[in-house]
Amino acid sequence: MNLYHIGVIIALVAFAGSSILYLQSFSASPSRAKFQKIAYSLFLGATLLMSINTINIFNYSASHLISTFILISAICWITVLAKSIFDFRMLGAFVAPFAMILLLVQFLFFAPHSPAETEAPSFLLYAHIITSVIGEAFAIISCVLAIFYLMQQRAMKTKQLDRLQAAQVPISKLNSALMATLWAGFVFLTSGLIMGAVYLQFFYVGDRESLMGKIIWAFAVWLWYLATLVCKNMANLPAKKLAWMTIVGFGLLVVGLFGINNWSYVVG
Repeated sequence: MNLYHIGVIIALVAFAGSSILYLQSFSASPSRAKFQKIAYSLFLGATLLMSINTINIFNYSASHLISTFILISAICWITVLAKSIFDFRMLGAFVAPFAMILLLVQFLFFAPHSPAETEAPSFLLYAHIITSVIGEAFAIISCVLAIFYLMQQRAMKTKQLDRLQAAQVPISKLNSALMATLWAGFVFLTSGLIMGAVYLQFFYVGDRESLMGKIIWAFAVWLWYLATLVCKNMANLPAKKLAWMTIVGFGLLVVGLFGINNWSYVVG
C-alpha cells in the first residue's frame, strides 16, 4: 500500500462521512445548517483527493480505474461549481453517496485482486468484524422496536386501552428510539463495509470469488438501510412504513448471516 492507495481510502471515508451528514441535514434538526457545512467540507476534501488520485493513477497503469476516477472527479467538480455559482447547496447530498458507492463497487467487485504484498494490520480485520457485528446488533434492536411500534400503533387504532396502558414506552419515544438505532446501525455497518473493502482489496490472501455471495449480500443489506434512511429523511416516509422497511432490512440481514458463508470462513 502506498500514498496513492491511502489517498483513495481517505477519499472513500470522506465521501461516506459527507453522505451521512448530508442525509442527517434533511431532518428537522436545529443543527442542520452545521451538518451541511461539515458535509460540504468533507465533500470538498474528497473531491481534491480524487482529483490528485486521478492524476496519479496514470503512474500506476491502473487502466481499469481511469474512467471511474475521471467520472467521480468530474461530477464532484461540477457539484462544487454548482455550489459556488448557483449556491446549490444540497447537490452534494446526492453526489457524495453516488461517488462512495462507485468506489465501493470498484473495491469489492471490479478492481483486480492480487496476493497481498504486506501483511494486514492486525486491528483492521478485527475492527471490520467488530463494527459489522455491532451494526448487526443495532439492526436487531431496530427490528424489535419496529415490531413494538407496529403493535402499539395497532392498539391505538383499535382502541385497545388495556394494551396501551400496559405499554411502558409512549409511541413517540418508540419512534425516536427506532430512528436512533437505525442511524447507529447504519454508521457501524458503513464503517464495517469500508474496512472490509479495504482489507479485501489490499490484504486478503485467498480466492475472492469464494466470498462473492457474502459480499453481494452485505452490500445489498447496506443499500437497503441507506434507502430506508433516505426515504425517511428526504421523502418524510411515514413511521409505519419505516417500521416495515426496518423489519424487511432485518430479514435481509438474517439471510446474509445464516444463508451465506459466515465470518468464520474468513478468519478460519
